[in-house]
Amino acid sequence: MQFDLSRDFLDGIVMQHPQVKSGQEAQIRAGGQLHFLPSSADGTMHTAIVSFALFIGEGDQPFARGGWRFLFTSEQAADPRQHQQDPFMGQLLVVGAGKVMVQLNNLLMHAGLPMIPFDPTQMAVRAQQAPAGVPAGAVPAAPIAAPAAAKPAG
Repeated sequence: MQFDLSRDFLDGIVMQHPQVKSGQEAQIRAGGQLHFLPSSADGTMHTAIVSFALFIGEGDQPFARGGWRFLFTSEQAADPRQHQQDPFMGQLLVVGAGKVMVQLNNLLMHAGLPMIPFDPTQMAVRAQQAPAGVPAGAVPAAPIAAPAAAKPAG
């Protein structure tokens, strides 16, 4: 199956100041998932949204989350949910997470908080190694290399 990207754009973003207990260093975890919206009537135009979230420590409520929307087409009628193992879908997850993270780092920078180093290709690796019980297209929240208590440079 051949998929072609038509458009992509920021779907939404929200961030609140992360709450870290004094003197405690907590890891920041990242998680992402690929959601599909209904296709066009002829089944050749599709919409996928990459949702991405950042968590502090073992908390289950994200302090930052965002979504990136992708519009893409297929050469023939298809249900993208049936093609979740296609490399194109993995690339959507990686690219979408990277684009959301760029926007989140921009917000962090303007808030005077440290930026978070992030390698979205690690999400793709973890997605392939996802344990049983994790929905298809989902990537479990995984730690990324940035302590929450880091001080801004300068």
